[in-house]
Amino acid sequence: MRKWNRKASWGIVYMICMILILSACSSKNNNTNAASPSGDSSAPPSSAQASSKSPPASESAKAQLDKVTLKFVLLGEPPKDNDAVMAEVNKKLEADINATIELTYIPFADMQTKYPLVLASPQDWDVIYGNVNYPSNAAKGGYHEITLDDVNKFMPLSAKATSEGQWADARVNGKIYMIPQTFKELDVGTGFYREDLRKKYNVPEMKTFKDLGAYFQALKDNEKGMLPIDGAASDVQGIFAALLQNYVQKENTFLIGFYPDDTAYSITGLLDDSFKAKFIDAAKTMKEWADKGLLPKNAFAQKTSGADLGKEGKSGYWANAFENYVQYSADMAAKGWELGAIPNITASGFVMTRPATGNGFAISPQSKNYERALMALDLLHQDKSYNMLLAFGIEGKNYTINADGKLVVTQADPNPYPMYGAGWWSNNRDQWPPLENYTQAYIDMKNALLAKAQPSLLNGFNIDTTSFKSELALISNIDKQYMQPIQMGLVKDVDAAVEDLLSRYKKAGAEKIVEEVKKQVAAFVASKQSQ
Repeated sequence: MRKWNRKASWGIVYMICMILILSACSSKNNNTNAASPSGDSSAPPSSAQASSKSPPASESAKAQLDKVTLKFVLLGEPPKDNDAVMAEVNKKLEADINATIELTYIPFADMQTKYPLVLASPQDWDVIYGNVNYPSNAAKGGYHEITLDDVNKFMPLSAKATSEGQWADARVNGKIYMIPQTFKELDVGTGFYREDLRKKYNVPEMKTFKDLGAYFQALKDNEKGMLPIDGAASDVQGIFAALLQNYVQKENTFLIGFYPDDTAYSITGLLDDSFKAKFIDAAKTMKEWADKGLLPKNAFAQKTSGADLGKEGKSGYWANAFENYVQYSADMAAKGWELGAIPNITASGFVMTRPATGNGFAISPQSKNYERALMALDLLHQDKSYNMLLAFGIEGKNYTINADGKLVVTQADPNPYPMYGAGWWSNNRDQWPPLENYTQAYIDMKNALLAKAQPSLLNGFNIDTTSFKSELALISNIDKQYMQPIQMGLVKDVDAAVEDLLSRYKKAGAEKIVEEVKKQVAAFVASKQSQ
């Protein structure tokens, strides 16, 4: 098992940075280059470069750092072994940057009331978990602005690890107020099916959702007591949405949405002819399957989810987020079955990640320890020795690494330091080893998705519906009566049904909604541009 102890090497990186700062070095790195993961000559020094510097210089710089205690505010509840883990973290931090951390937790149940109170007392804390009304709090001055020059100086690991797309996610009116997550958190809806049955009936490999037709037919013809797909109406509607190849709806309507690989950041929907053609093609596929008896007839009355019915062997297909793969695979394996999956990605193969502000930390606008807080966050998130401590606890006590290089969580009930359980959700998960229960099929698919994954700017866009609430309510009512039958393949003539739907949309004010949303998108994109 490979040991990870880069305390010395990264500590030297920080000390070198401090020498440069204390000697009033006036040169500045290029911001764009520093934020790029390409690692060109303007990027921070690598660990190999840093380790070539002499220890005496490192110790000299470290001696000039006054001892500080950084006050962190996290969400949730501290787990049983939290004090033991933080003792190890503080031991390392004190050796590296002469700082320790003091933790305060805001329980989830009190978050809406206590989080604003904490922000109202900025002198009492240094660092806070930032994904709570982040854009609003940042715009109101609740957090300290963070410049890329400061990131370059004090956060060499983060400067190298953070992409420009991730910095863009964190910008509010062109400025950054959060150190965002750098790991790629997949935002990939996924269709799950019985791979053992696909193989049993010699169905060709399925790479797109249209390929499901032959699989559904094989199940209908051969599997008694199982429907090709069963579940609630939303489960069937999910197949329709998947046929549109990762079109991302906003406000739960096909009037306003986007494709993640559109670099022009266009809002598109049924009022656009190109999208309308894709919509009609998907609707005709659903009608074909419904006419063949491949789709359930009782979806509106079904109360049990497709996922639960799949676990019971009553449905051959269901859908959910990709991260459910591991649990579903375990459920299938327990019954001697095999899981298959089709990720919902765009036609170009674009794999979308969730906004980098989903997990990140902000700094108090009145913190007296701003620079040291940046240095600490750099180590906590990007140095693997810290990362593993905060994510999994103490090796040998809370987890072990087996002969295959997989992480084995110590079995206890309750677990004294559960994974994700201590509030440190920004740690770089891309550094984590696979867990013991990860199947090779899951590992291979996740790696393939991560290789193509990138953020989509509009994934963090939220619409202000104030100016068209009444029109949106009308559209919602129209969808229930006229959209759902189209999605579920229940109309006699798809083309005629879509034209009728569009006519009703326009009478309800659809064009007003689309134009207003396009204006908001233009303003949102402008606010994310670098200053």
